[in-house]
Amino acid sequence: MGVEKRNNYQSKKFEILKSGHLVADSLVNGLSAKLIIDTGASNSCIDLNSVEKFKIKIENYDEQASSATEKIKKMYISKENSIDIVGFSIENLKLFVFDMNHINETLKENESIKIHGIIGNDIMSKHEAIVSFSEKKIYLKLDL
Repeated sequence: MGVEKRNNYQSKKFEILKSGHLVADSLVNGLSAKLIIDTGASNSCIDLNSVEKFKIKIENYDEQASSATEKIKKMYISKENSIDIVGFSIENLKLFVFDMNHINETLKENESIKIHGIIGNDIMSKHEAIVSFSEKKIYLKLDL
């Protein structure tokens, strides 16, 4: 995974797509995933089309939600998941689940990549994330 440890932080390189999205190779429930690093997203999310791949159990979520591009028609919630972004696993994670076809369709115009989900501010704020564009790395604090 190309992880580096420094001052209670672990870091990992990310890719900057032509669209400007930051994408990190990660693990969701132990399985390989491509996740967008999105400082504008309140919560971490998984694509509804990836639920089977990551063995995610979902429940209906009745609250209204929207993305930066559109109102989300149907939202689900999943509890007790794990995400490994920089070499340590974040456990018992709540993930929101919705259809991300609109994101993948937009990216398909310039990229040959499928996004499985979004790393949101729930993870980044809790782990005091630092996103370094010059190094193309995300840093997450280990000891909280």
